[in-house]
Amino acid sequence: MQGQIYQHPMAERAFQAKASFACLSLLRIMHDAVRCYDGDLEAFVIYVAVACASAGGVWRRTELLVEPERPPPTDASFRAVSRRAIAASTGLSREKVRRKIAQMVEAGHLVQETRGVRIRASVFLERHNADFTAALVRELERSAVELARIDRLIETAQLV
Repeated sequence: MQGQIYQHPMAERAFQAKASFACLSLLRIMHDAVRCYDGDLEAFVIYVAVACASAGGVWRRTELLVEPERPPPTDASFRAVSRRAIAASTGLSREKVRRKIAQMVEAGHLVQETRGVRIRASVFLERHNADFTAALVRELERSAVELARIDRLIETAQLV
């Protein structure tokens, strides 16, 4: 929020508190990532980028989650993503992405296809993914509650 003009000096302090809390949440998430993924944050970032791109529309239509007749996603539900796209989305070099993905394919964490790599439908059962994603969701929910609490304090004090 560069150039943000606060109508009250306490509003700026409240924003700084929100930024500090958000950074603390990010650090907690990174700590869990280091714990769950052998301390290799670059590999973790690449893995998450592949998972997000590969999942594509599988989880985006949340209304489909509550349809009882809908079968769970299969491997065919997840699309391959190119190393170039992963390098672009992460900001890491193509060579580094290529090396890390090769290691993950060799270890069985990613599936190699002709058009790139993808995750499997069983992704949440593999590695420490269930532990990490549970911690991630918990932290994001906690963060959202805290940020909303600070917003309510700002509104109540009429600082904006």
